[in-house]
Amino acid sequence: MKIKNNIKVLLVYPPNQLMDVETPRPDGSLGPLYLASSLEKIGIQADILDASVGSDDFALENTFYRRIKQGNGLIRIGMNFDEIAEYVVKKNYNFVAISSNFTPQTTMAFRTAEAIKEKDNEIKVFAGGVNARNLHKRFLKTGNFDGICLSEGEIIFPKMILAATNNYPISKIPGTASISKEGKYILNPVDQSCFPGSLDDLPMPKWEGLPFNKYEKISSPHGIDVTERKAQRYAPIMTSRGCPFKCTYCHISEEKNNSNLYGDIGSLRMHSIERVINEIDYLKSLNVHKLFFEDDSLLANKERVKTIFKKVRNKNLSISNVNGVNLVHFFNTKDRAKWTNNQFNIDKEYLEILKDSGFDQIVFPVESGSKRILKLYATNKVNLDRMDLFKLMKVMTDMKIQAPVNMMIGFPDETEEEIKTSIDFAKKLMDHGAPYVTFFIPIPFPGSALFNIALSGDHINKNFNTDKMNWKNPVMKNTTVSPERLIELRDKANQEVNTKEHLRKRLINSAGHRFAEQIN
Repeated sequence: MKIKNNIKVLLVYPPNQLMDVETPRPDGSLGPLYLASSLEKIGIQADILDASVGSDDFALENTFYRRIKQGNGLIRIGMNFDEIAEYVVKKNYNFVAISSNFTPQTTMAFRTAEAIKEKDNEIKVFAGGVNARNLHKRFLKTGNFDGICLSEGEIIFPKMILAATNNYPISKIPGTASISKEGKYILNPVDQSCFPGSLDDLPMPKWEGLPFNKYEKISSPHGIDVTERKAQRYAPIMTSRGCPFKCTYCHISEEKNNSNLYGDIGSLRMHSIERVINEIDYLKSLNVHKLFFEDDSLLANKERVKTIFKKVRNKNLSISNVNGVNLVHFFNTKDRAKWTNNQFNIDKEYLEILKDSGFDQIVFPVESGSKRILKLYATNKVNLDRMDLFKLMKVMTDMKIQAPVNMMIGFPDETEEEIKTSIDFAKKLMDHGAPYVTFFIPIPFPGSALFNIALSGDHINKNFNTDKMNWKNPVMKNTTVSPERLIELRDKANQEVNTKEHLRKRLINSAGHRFAEQIN
């Protein structure tokens, strides 16, 4: 198919809606950045708009710091939907692609598409991301989306644009979902043509398309930084894709069971070490000083990670945080001669390499203090019999690696006794140096195995409200511990486990972003 002249594509992170107690953050995730570079590789202009902070024409006071109370009770920040539509038309974009990874933001994607179509129905609007592909029927039913990408989009999405440009049916492109004029949903599963031979075949993300200047002013990257470093330019990077585990709450766990439709996107695949170093060097040329690793399982191949971070040790970079960490990788598990009393020994050399490379904060995802819950819902990836997590926390603390703990309470059949076991476990981790513990409530996000468990167990309705799919809300019903009791246990644990100083800082941090227009 031919590339026509003057084709312009806008990749959009929609505005953000959040509960009043949440700390707002820009998106800036890697998906749209990879799509932009893939489009430009074949000669199509691709621009990026993070609507939560707005284009260069919009001040942060009129976007990120503008709080609009909506009818659903949530606060919306960012450009108005009419402003986005006006921007699209004014800049003469032919195509718009809306990123939708997070289920609580579904309404934001819907309203963005609706405003654009109302402004000019000739503009083609597409969507992608784990949420969009798993809710493709909901997206298409709105009548405002011309197609949904069903997998990783670097190869699929350019083909969708070329098809639309040449009046070729989107439904003929493998890896897409569309709807016929008669209202029939058309799924075209992926095939081998949808994926590169290796990750290195993909162009580097278009990081330069991000509004770095605005992100720096906000200084609110992924996660909570407890190291009190000064604000620095930060950017996401992904050295691998997929994960060796299959936890039921993971957003792509069910997709691993449906590779015929989505492809083998859940399997662990890695960039070469040379490619990773080249990407880091490129980010440094953009004056990036802080990295957020988006990998779902960054530390899985230990020798590879050691090599990478030994090479970047002298590049004067710090680490904002890591998306996916599995605690088993901090232990020596393969050499039984190094075990003590049938327990894995801590791999201190590995931790020292990470620390020397800039990791002064690493999330500590215990998930549960219950062996049954870990086995049933978390792939048994945390072996409490062989992994001394209290000792690991002490070692990391002594090395001055801050390790905030993630704990999950409220699985469908989890008992109150099991929840209290997790809370007691968290208290002991605090005694061994944890800076704080966050108690998450498991959410059955579309795409996760937990979503299917929730549907089959009548824990969630088929017509569930996406606005309520927030980790602060116990959205599942008919659970062993009632939603009301779960909130009581969660709030009490948060007060009892965490220090008053931490709770105060979290409140100030959240309020500081929510009310920055008054503070400034």
